[in-house]
Amino acid sequence: MDFTYKRVGTKDFDDTVEAVQRTVRLHGFNVSRAHDIQATLDSKGFLIQPLTIFEVVAASEARRAERPGDDLVTVCRLHVYVENDAVYVTAIRPTVMSRVLTDHAAHQEALLLEEQVIRLVDDVVGG
Repeated sequence: MDFTYKRVGTKDFDDTVEAVQRTVRLHGFNVSRAHDIQATLDSKGFLIQPLTIFEVVAASEARRAERPGDDLVTVCRLHVYVENDAVYVTAIRPTVMSRVLTDHAAHQEALLLEEQVIRLVDDVVGG
């Protein structure tokens, strides 16, 4: 099983980052945090390709994600990055985390969450 869902986009990096920010709400998610890893490392003297990590949570899961430990499954991580002149959007699959950390009922919820995340990533890259 792949631990991530990965798609290559047709937009440049900045447009893809904007597409993530615009599209998350359309899919019932909120951005809880955005990490500009390239800028953070650049400020410390390390040069890397563009990389932004978004922590998104389904609006229906926002309260649940506030409980300790739940955020490992309910907060989804989306990565926008450049590799070999292509812009990628990936998401860590919620089912991967739920298999290790939760019971069967929570795994079923993670399956539904993963379907939403896949649709979100597909919409960001345009298809």
